[in-house]
Amino acid sequence: MQKQGVRNILAISTTGIGNLILYTPVLRVLRRDFPESHITLLVASKTAASLLAGCKEIDEIIIINKNKKSIYYWLRILKHIRKLRFDLVVTSFLDKSIKVALFSWLTGARLRVGYKNRFYGWLYSHQTPIIEKKHEIEYNLDLLRAIGLTVRRANEKVPFIYTTPLEEELANDLLLKNHVSHKDLLIGVHPGSGLSIGSAKRWSREKFALLCDHILTIPKAKIVVFGGPEERYAAEEMAKFMRKKPVILAGDTDIRMTAALIKRSALFISNDSGLMHLATAVKTPVLAIFGPTLWWKNYPWGKGNIVLRKEMACSPCYNYQQIQCKTIKCLEMIKVEEAWQKVKEMLKQ
Repeated sequence: MQKQGVRNILAISTTGIGNLILYTPVLRVLRRDFPESHITLLVASKTAASLLAGCKEIDEIIIINKNKKSIYYWLRILKHIRKLRFDLVVTSFLDKSIKVALFSWLTGARLRVGYKNRFYGWLYSHQTPIIEKKHEIEYNLDLLRAIGLTVRRANEKVPFIYTTPLEEELANDLLLKNHVSHKDLLIGVHPGSGLSIGSAKRWSREKFALLCDHILTIPKAKIVVFGGPEERYAAEEMAKFMRKKPVILAGDTDIRMTAALIKRSALFISNDSGLMHLATAVKTPVLAIFGPTLWWKNYPWGKGNIVLRKEMACSPCYNYQQIQCKTIKCLEMIKVEEAWQKVKEMLKQ
């Protein structure tokens, strides 16, 4: 691909927060190779847009509502996009539907890169196949490799977000109000899992509670429970099984404050979730508990992170947001003692 003439770039990531975080290495490489180009990111929620506020790798964010069915809405969006005269459109791993392919083609961009498909792949100027098991970061970067861009250093693959000094100061103030000082050993816990397949991704609240009780035997340790408003119930139910009540902030903070709070944490313990990836983006060590989902695609990227899972013939069985069994044996078999041992190793206790 000739880099000359690529002045306007549209990057598309319209799925979940975790998937957007795993797309950030694409933005880093695009900015590196096109330092003078105008890079626009297309997202599907205000939360996603706020997550990348202040991101130097992009110049503009456009928010769309994927649930809109009105043809007039989409014609208006497309009219606006076409006015921007994009030269290059880069999709993402989970944006590989015919709708996204058609949208990319209708932008009028000369260069459009997406995943190979025998039915609608012709809508792209460049395609890349999905031929092996890879992490989602690698899948996303394959799209850039298809147009001749390369990753030059390992750290370019690391997902990222930026928090401001003010946000970090406000996070510390919030912790102080909840009796957590800078001298305390803050351990973040996320017993929820977003909304994709609900409880099928969740280690039991009783086991989370028992693990937290173990952690609280460490001097100065404090547990802070994170999550969205829809996960408040899971956090409170977990707390009922604990000997000492944790600080519950699930549903109380927006995504940027959540990032600043997790950044302050010494360790983040989570199911497979978007917040797990958020923790890696702010460089907080992660102990991830995996069950039926694709661990090899979703594991927390980076050195020092640990995945706790059970190898089973039927796992992973996640397929199109469904699982094949009702008992979730792969999660049930993970013992509290195993997780506690990993926690001590990571904290070097």
